[in-house]
Formats: sequence, structure tokens, C-alpha cells
Amino acid sequence: MNQALYYRYWGKARPDAENADGPAYHLLPYHCLDVAAVADQWWESSAPLRQQFRQSIEVETEEKAYAWLMFFIVLHDLGKLDIRFQMKSSVTMQKLQTDIYTTLNSLVDTKYDHGCNGYGWFEQEVSEYGFDCISENEAMDWMREVAGHHGRIPDNDSLVEPAFISDDIKRQDKQARIEWVQSLKKLFLEPAGLEYSDIPETMPRMLAGFCSVCDWIGSSNDYFPYQTAIQTDLKSYFDSRLPAAKNALKAFGVLSKVSGKGGMTVLFPDYKPQGLQTVVDSFPLEQGLTIIEAPTGSGKTEAALAYASKLLTSKTGYGSSIIFALPTQATANAMLKRLEKVADKLFDGGASVVLAHGKRDLNSDFKAILANSRLTAQGAEEALVQCSEWLGASKKRSFLGQMGVCTIDQVLLSVLPVRHQFVRGFGIQKSILIIDEVHAYDSYMYGLLSEVLKRQKQASGSAVLLSATLPHHQKAKLLQSWGVQSGQKNPAYPLVTHASANQISPFELPESEQTAERIVNVETWRAEQLVLSAEQLEKIVQAAEQGAKVAVICNLVSDAQHFSHQLAALTTIPVDLFHSRFRFVDRQKIEQEISRYYGKNEKERASGGRILVATQVVEQSLDLDFDWMLTQLCPVDLLFQRLGRLHRHQRYNRPLGFEHPRCVVIVPATETVYGDTRYVYQNLRALWRTEQFLKNKVIVFSSNQEDLRAYTAYRDWIEKVYREEAWGDEPEAVETAYQKYSDEVVGVQRMIANMIIHRKVEEIKSDESDKAGSLTRDGEMSLTIIPVIKKQGKFFTLDDVDLEGLEKWQYWEAINLNSVSVTQRWQDQLPKADARGLRFLPMVLEKGHWISRLEKVAFIYCKEIGLAIKKT
Repeated sequence: MNQALYYRYWGKARPDAENADGPAYHLLPYHCLDVAAVADQWWESSAPLRQQFRQSIEVETEEKAYAWLMFFIVLHDLGKLDIRFQMKSSVTMQKLQTDIYTTLNSLVDTKYDHGCNGYGWFEQEVSEYGFDCISENEAMDWMREVAGHHGRIPDNDSLVEPAFISDDIKRQDKQARIEWVQSLKKLFLEPAGLEYSDIPETMPRMLAGFCSVCDWIGSSNDYFPYQTAIQTDLKSYFDSRLPAAKNALKAFGVLSKVSGKGGMTVLFPDYKPQGLQTVVDSFPLEQGLTIIEAPTGSGKTEAALAYASKLLTSKTGYGSSIIFALPTQATANAMLKRLEKVADKLFDGGASVVLAHGKRDLNSDFKAILANSRLTAQGAEEALVQCSEWLGASKKRSFLGQMGVCTIDQVLLSVLPVRHQFVRGFGIQKSILIIDEVHAYDSYMYGLLSEVLKRQKQASGSAVLLSATLPHHQKAKLLQSWGVQSGQKNPAYPLVTHASANQISPFELPESEQTAERIVNVETWRAEQLVLSAEQLEKIVQAAEQGAKVAVICNLVSDAQHFSHQLAALTTIPVDLFHSRFRFVDRQKIEQEISRYYGKNEKERASGGRILVATQVVEQSLDLDFDWMLTQLCPVDLLFQRLGRLHRHQRYNRPLGFEHPRCVVIVPATETVYGDTRYVYQNLRALWRTEQFLKNKVIVFSSNQEDLRAYTAYRDWIEKVYREEAWGDEPEAVETAYQKYSDEVVGVQRMIANMIIHRKVEEIKSDESDKAGSLTRDGEMSLTIIPVIKKQGKFFTLDDVDLEGLEKWQYWEAINLNSVSVTQRWQDQLPKADARGLRFLPMVLEKGHWISRLEKVAFIYCKEIGLAIKKT
């Protein structure tokens, strides 16, 4: 019987094929069917995944959606049916195609990209595969997605035709491709009653990411051993691989089964719902965008998780996992503990709760898979090698578990032109995406966030946004990203807004559940450029010595380092320092200590007075409780966030004089002179307006001024501070600065939109690079450096770990844990980034401090103060 030509092509081969024990290669059709088997079992195990694909493809039945997915996923390696790929293993080529091999001298095209060229061949030969002119464009859209499985979606100029190859060889390769496509049509499309002309016009948004992950898993030799013997019945082979595929999915930790009905009482059985938590059961069980606005400390997180759990456990299933995105690494760390408590209640057999940036170890099965990943004749293109590099870093693993915690940057990278960005997109879109502290993001990031929301809707996914409150114009833009218009302001507070299809549904609290207003006594202290004087520092020390837990919140790391040093010199009371300029491995330990000293638990909470000097890292998502707070002036929404850490929990043992919430806001001694704070909060009009409110409406312990009634002020203050129209009495310097800020922001947003839609930015090879990270933010912290020791030409971490001696998947984890975020303004003083975008800072140990002396500055690092810069 004549065998199909495609059996003469290998899909995977060992680099030492000539001397290999056991099968030296794996036939191409069988590898492609291994990948399809993984897709099949994932499809069978996840009703939400089936629902999302069916809806996004816009077909009548799951059977039709399945058929088209399988057909194109098996075509992902079409480009391997090419002599240039086959010669990557000349030994295997000699065995499979002896007649052709003898006519070739040596042809090893190491630059041959089988993904891009597979798309190119498909585009050139699509009519010869049997597609008519009507369905060709849709077919090429689908093919483009699966052909990008090695990290880059190909374009229309992808095909590079082979040179110096005989026409006979080219004809054989072409005939093999035609036979392969026709066989797959019989295997997947015809049983569903489909013809090429039935191809859906809508290509599923998640296809590229789904195909890539299936390819990674289907490339594991542990579950899919090489097979050289020809089994002509493709269906029989495919069916035989299904049990192995299911076991592989379990080992990779991507399968999950939700349990119960979800909701507040299931996730938090020992907790009495309050406020907006009491209305969660009335939220629609349908795909949509939900915006929850409520005061800090009012239980937004629990409400969001409860609602997400109801979406996951509904009969239809509106997601298969949860991703929780937060503003900073510190807040992500704190959220992990809260999610761990609900994971076992939500998923049968527990869940894989993965934190970005290395908090959790790999499960043993997955660790074994990564450890066993090895190069094949494909070299760096080997799927499992790419998998180990990509998922080895925990901040990426968070996208494929049942519950992931990450920073907002990791989510925003899913819409930027970085390698494998569509894998992030797939992980996000198959999940209920919860984004906390939405008000904390600048206009630059909002441009990216809008695109994330658009894609989430296109993939039939859902999103929940949490905020203390949002100006109406900002909320309207978020709703517009979901495709709905919001022209009417709703003054209710707290408020939940749900958008689905073309409809907006508000959910207000009943009168019985309205939270009592919280009164915070606020006074202002004047200080030159917001820098505390010696007299002001002494008052802080006195409060701590009276037993108060005091927070001093700064806008800049340098101010925090300076104030903590000064305060420590004035007292024996402990002075803690917490900011973002520590290595992450050190920050984890500091966070744990901070949470214990100033946290909710009375038994763990430190006794006596204590001072925490910190930056913005404490204003979001951390459950801290201070008796007295001092803060440098910041925009009003962030001020309210900081106030949320003041008297956060009810206690009966507050120190004398601190029985009621009191806050000091440090404002400039000279109007509009904000020092280096202007680099962090570039919208000077928001700073100035916030200061005006504080002047006019804050008690300074006298009877003729008002208290700051926090809940009433949320809507009133924020709406007025961020009103786009001028008040009319702003100083000229403030208006000039605002106009410049506004123009630059608009320009940046246009650039982002152009970059995303038209992809005009040069592709970034690695999403670990500093170049990639800087594209997600436009604020103070936007560069990353890795302090290292240099010994005999090799880089070691400050803890003496040889970076070059690590496996690649371990390497990226070590880079994450040992990196430090620094201000963009340091760029000229720092060493240049290497080809991967990494900036290494060699240091030497001197008197207990790590020091790097450069031409104009010295960098100093220690675990107590973090990274500092000093002019030389």
C-alpha cells in the first residue's frame, strides 16, 4: 500500500540521533497529533474553555468549534515539511529519505523558522489545499495564529523560498504538505460535516496561546515517547495518545475542577458579609466587566473573589481560573496568603496558587518536566526548551495555574509586542481577571489596560476592577473599552457597575448596609520641598515613645532612606524601612516582618511604639494598621488609600492621644514647590488641588474647621480634583505644568495605540528584558538592575550563587529574585544593558555594605536600607 509522503518527515529528533538509545526521532504526523491530543483533553476537561472558544468563534455548536480548532492546531508544524528543516538532523534525513539525501551535499539552514515559513507555504498554496477564494482569507487568519507557536506571529512576508534546491525536492515537499492538509480534513472536519467553505469568519482570540501551550506539553518525551514505526491509521494513533495527554496536563498543573456554588458563604464561612459583600449574589452570572468602588478596608477583595467564584462555578462556567493583578510586587506578595485560604474551597483537590516573583515552588511533576527538558535537533526552537525558559520564571507561571497573583505589568505585557505575549493573553483570557487599585495607574498604563479589556471581551472573558473610587471620565473610558457608553453619572457610593453586551447595570447598597462614615482628623505641616525638619522629626519620635505605631509615608525612596536614618539616630525605638528598592528576595523578608509588626493579628503585632518609614508600597492592598500617620502630599485618591491604613481595625488599646484617627499631610512651605515629588506625580494640578482641599476642609484641632469625612469625600474630592476643566484660580505655573503633562500624556497614548494596533515597535526578543518592562509604566520605577559579584569573569548573586551555573529556567527565577527596580533618572549613571536587556551592577563588599564605584556616582546596597546612590 502506498504511504502518504508526510511519513517520510520527522518532527522531533535527538541531536545525537546516530548514537541514541531507543528511537532517535519522532515522525512529524505523530508529534502533531500528540499536540492535538493535549488540546482535545484540555477541551474535554474544561467546559468554560469550550464555552469561550465557541462564543468567540461564533459557531452554533461545540462540535464545529472543536473541529476547526483541532484541524488548525495539527497544522502548527506545517513548515517542517520542508527540506531545510529536515536537514537539521542529517542522520534522520538519511534514514527517512535516503534517495534525496544522496543528492545533497550539505544543507543545514540554522536560521530556518518553520513557524513563519509554515504560514508562508500555507498562504502560497492555500488554493491547492482545496480552499476556495471566499474562505482563503479566514483560513490564513487561523493559520497565522498557530504558526506563531514559537513566540512571534508571522506576517504576510514570512516565506523565504529555498535556494539551490532541485525542483524535484521542492515538488515532493509541496506534495507532502498537500497530502497532510487533506488527511487532516478527513480526520477532523468531515466527521463534523464541515467543508472548507464553512470556516468561521471570526478567528478565536485565544488560539495562538492555546496552541503554544499544547505544543509545549505535547513535546514532553516523558508522556509522548518517540515513535518511528508507521501506523497508517491516524485516528487510531490520535486516540491512543489521549490518556497520556490527560496525564501530561495534570503534571503541568493546568487542569482544575471547580467545586461548590461559590459566593461569600462558601469562601468565607466564618465571616459575616458586610457592605457590598451582601449584594454579591445579585450580580449577573454572565460575561462582563464589573467595576467595584468602595472605601479602603471595606472588603472589596473578598467581594471580588466571591463573585469570581460564582462565575467559575455557574452551570455555564465563565472562566476556568482566577488571575489577581496588583500595582506592586509588595501588594502581590500580601495577596497570596488571602488567596491560599480560598483555593481549597473553590477547586477540588486544592489549587495551584502561583505568585509572581518566586514566592512558591514548582510542583514536583512540573519541576521534573523542566529538569528533563533538553535540546533536540531543532536547537533553541525546541518547544519544551522554550516552555522551560518561559514558565521557569514564576511571574509567568501565574498565568497557567488555577489562581495566579501578579503585578499589573505582567498583565499589560500581554498586549505588547514581546515574545509569547499571546501565551500571557491566553492565560488571562481564560481566567476571571481581577485588577486591584485601578485608580493607582497613570494615563500611560490606562492606554494599555484599555486594550487588555478589549481583548478580554473579544475572547468572551470577564474582568473585575477594584477601586476606592474613579473620576467619572476615567470610569467612562474603562466602560468604553468594553464597548459600552456611560454618559450618566451615578453619585451613589459604594457602587458596583456591571457592563455586559450593550447594557450597564448599577448595584447600590441598601440603606441598612451603608457603612458609617469614618472621621479622620487631618492637619498640615509645612516643609521645604516636603522634607521634614528636625523639629518635625522629633515630634514623630515622641509619639513612638508614647507607644504609638507611626507610619511616615514618602513619595521618594531617597526621602524614605534619609528620614529613617535621621529618626533612628534620635531614638532607641525600632525604626523600620520599607520601599521598592530592595532586591526582591530581601523584600519578601521585610514584608513578612512589616505585616507582623503593624498587622491585624494582635498576638503577632509588636508591643510598644514603633516607626515605619515607607513609600507608596504600603498604600495598596497591605493589611496594616497605624495609630498615627504622616504623609507627604500626594494626589487625593492616593491620599485616601494611605488613610485606609490608619486605624484600619477596631482596637481598644490605642495609646493615649491616639484614640482617634489622626493624620499629618506634609505640604510645601513655598507654593507649588514640590521637590522631586514632581517626577513621581507629574500631574501637578492634582497635587495643587489636593492641597487646596486640605487647606480649606481639614481640622487643625480647632473648632471652626471641618473634619475630613472620608466616605463622603471619596466622590466629592476626587471628582473635583480630577475635573478636566480648570478651576479658574490655579497658579500659572500649575496650569502650564498641567498643559505640558496633558499634551505629553495624549502623545504617549497615541503612540501606545499605534504600537498595539499597527505593531510599529520593533519586536522585543525577550519579555524579561528591561526594554520590555519599561514599556508598561511611565513612572518613577521603570528600570531594573541586578546587583552581582564578579568573580573570574562570572556573575554571582550577592548571596554567592553562580548565575551561569543555573539551568535556564532556574536562571530567570534567580534574576527575578535578585533584581532591584530603580528610577529612570538613573539611566545615564548605570551600566548599559546587555543583549538580553539585563543591567548587571558588579559590587564589592566593604564594611558590611556592597559598593559599586562608577565614574560619577557610587551605588551602595545593604539588606537594611536597600539600594542608594551617592555622588563621588
